[in-house]
Amino acid sequence: MAYSIDKARCVGCGACAYICLYNAAGAADDIASIYEIDEKKCVECGQCSHICPNSAITAPEGWRKIKKVTILPEKCKGCTLCRRVCAADAPFGEVKQPFEIDQSKCFQCGACAKKCRFGAIEVEYV
Repeated sequence: MAYSIDKARCVGCGACAYICLYNAAGAADDIASIYEIDEKKCVECGQCSHICPNSAITAPEGWRKIKKVTILPEKCKGCTLCRRVCAADAPFGEVKQPFEIDQSKCFQCGACAKKCRFGAIEVEYV
């Protein structure tokens, strides 16, 4: 599930497309009067919802806000997948060594945790 835009409330300002690091938000047509979210690209980070001046963007049912994302060094294999999927470039480290997350860059989207094959990324919810 992904965030959704209420087309009746969308004013076409493009703030959602500007803030989305995953290119999930974009114009629904060439006129760019209404925007939409691509469910395949949306990682449910909530950045678009926070920036929307008209409160036209809502979270999917059951969505929970992430407080912190942490890599568990004892489980991390250093495969770099977390770094490759992170649009904020927050995970860092050496290949085949446990990675860490730069909390000053991380905006708590959880994309890295969803992709980690080793269960090495812990997500703490508010």
